[in-house]
Amino acid sequence: MSAAPKDDGSFSERVSSSYRQLSLAASHLNIVSDELGKSISVLDAALKKLNLGISTWSRLDRWEDAFGNYSSRYLGYAKVNNRWGIALRTVAGNNNQPEDATVEEWLFNDAPRALRIEAVEKLPDLFDNLIKEADVAIRKVKAQTLSARQLAAALGEATGGAERK
Repeated sequence: MSAAPKDDGSFSERVSSSYRQLSLAASHLNIVSDELGKSISVLDAALKKLNLGISTWSRLDRWEDAFGNYSSRYLGYAKVNNRWGIALRTVAGNNNQPEDATVEEWLFNDAPRALRIEAVEKLPDLFDNLIKEADVAIRKVKAQTLSARQLAAALGEATGGAERK
């Protein structure tokens, strides 16, 4: 003999109550996420003013199994969808087939919420990496400028100074 389901409304009341609580939680989550986004926008605007043009990525996390499958998450400063900004990236694939890796990149405020939350604590590391990359770029530009000057001088001599006019 099977028992008939109870129809005392407790199931539907529980679902209804849970949905109301979830709705309230979602509203609060969206409010605090918007506040995080505003803070990141301030950082982004400050970095854009610097006109660095330097891309750098810091790994947040990496998972790998015994078969070479992996998944990594990164925080960076890069050009994504033709716009420079603080960005997040995921890479998933297999070490034996690197050409098949899946890469997804977002500007920070467009990234999945869980990834944004994870990345916030690593923002100081991002700034440290940008400083290091800027120093490397300065050295490279100085070296290349010297080479370009030498080439320009050699060309000037070869053309009898006609290029200087």
